[in-house]
Amino acid sequence: MPQDLRSVVQRYDRAQEEEQTATFAAQKGLNYVNLVNYPFTADILGLIPEATARQYQIAAFMRLGNVVRVASTDPTRPELAAVMNEVGQTNNVTFEPLVCSLTSLEYALSRYPVLLKPAPTVAASTQAETAARTFDERLATLQGLKAAIEQVSTTELLDTIVAGGLAMNASDVHLEPMLNGVEIRFRIDGKLLPIVEIPEKNYKYLLARIKTAAKIKLDVTAAAGDGRMSMTIGGAPLDIRVNAIPSAYGQTIEMRLLTATSFMTLDQLGFNEEIKAAILQAIQKPQGLLLFTGPTGSGKTTSLYAVLQLLNTSERKIITIEDPIEYKIAGLEQVQVEPASGFDFAQALRAVLRQDPNIIMVGEIRDKETAEIAVDAALTGHLVLSTLHTNSAAASFSRLLQMGVPKYLLADAIALIVAQRLVRKLCDSCAGKGCELCHQTGFRGRVLIAEDYLPDAKTIELIRREATVSEFETQFRDSGNQTLLQDGLNKAASGITTETEVRSVVG
Repeated sequence: MPQDLRSVVQRYDRAQEEEQTATFAAQKGLNYVNLVNYPFTADILGLIPEATARQYQIAAFMRLGNVVRVASTDPTRPELAAVMNEVGQTNNVTFEPLVCSLTSLEYALSRYPVLLKPAPTVAASTQAETAARTFDERLATLQGLKAAIEQVSTTELLDTIVAGGLAMNASDVHLEPMLNGVEIRFRIDGKLLPIVEIPEKNYKYLLARIKTAAKIKLDVTAAAGDGRMSMTIGGAPLDIRVNAIPSAYGQTIEMRLLTATSFMTLDQLGFNEEIKAAILQAIQKPQGLLLFTGPTGSGKTTSLYAVLQLLNTSERKIITIEDPIEYKIAGLEQVQVEPASGFDFAQALRAVLRQDPNIIMVGEIRDKETAEIAVDAALTGHLVLSTLHTNSAAASFSRLLQMGVPKYLLADAIALIVAQRLVRKLCDSCAGKGCELCHQTGFRGRVLIAEDYLPDAKTIELIRREATVSEFETQFRDSGNQTLLQDGLNKAASGITTETEVRSVVG
């Protein structure tokens, strides 16, 4: 086609596109606008963050007092009303929707990198990289971090909070709306530490940015939402697991910081030599069930990953079933369960068994069906690793029996049960007296305490007659096993922690 004829056709197609868009606007009872070559300005376009504009296909182009006109190919989409309301409240403006063509919208979005500096995205933020790379000493102290959060702009707020969380060795960041503001708290060594309160108006922007990055719907505020986002910290990637729930004064956010330092080897975990030897012996077996037990936050998943590192060789097929997948590991086939879609642990485990694995890791045994399948797999040529919520190693037998696992199967399936807890370590810098590094608490970091139970003939007899928890506990002690408390007291005696700390965790 000759060049001049091609130009005529293109102009005709564009004219037709705008004509059809104007007709669509009239049918919807909305105004129409053509934004191609429109003189956008940074202050108006930037009212809607670029990530939000691209996700929801909208662009701001004109301001009349407190009314801002925004264009979209279809402003009647249900999710747009909530998005415009939330972003509008953040900027104290009201959005008026107009209809534009796809070409118009693409032109509007193309102006972001021209008129605005690339927004400090969650994936690669200059602020976050600088703060984390140098581990700014201000952020590593409570007073310094509080001052930094109060001084930064709203666009730098998320980066500063996350960089501060890393500098203070926080595992989780909690953003909690209250009556007169929003409280930020970090979970450090298992304890929540108040950091600072921020105004509600700042939180609205912060909340929108987190939910957009984590791919949680902005327009859903009355239900829980889960997502995941990434940042680059000091040149290394950081994964952040995000959960949002509705509360009395707004949406509460919890962010789990999944750093590479959370991924530890068996030697680094702090098991005593006897328990470590028992674990190594159990995983050398071609089949059996190895369980790590304890309450939420006791380090069970970290222990599972440490064992998987040892087992991860090219001649083995290892499949994990997780909710969620916390760390992605080369060499493993990792399966994410989706309970809302009916793909739960039990269903995933059945599917995985058809893949002929040598080793299966089940993130958690929660119900009878999963327990029965896991036990059956452990008896039919598979090494199965999993976790269970019980207070002691001995209580695991009763828990599995209560779930309905047949006693004649359970007696032969268990390779080893390890119960564990995490207790705070005394600060090396101040020997527990309280300093800025330990935030005046006297503790910095945590150490693992544990007990292990390898079933003997008497235990198997207890299983077969479905004994009580107290009977299993008595047999555990009579067999000369060291308890969680004893392991903790030994570590306290060696100056790693304190007896008070151990007893506060174990009871």
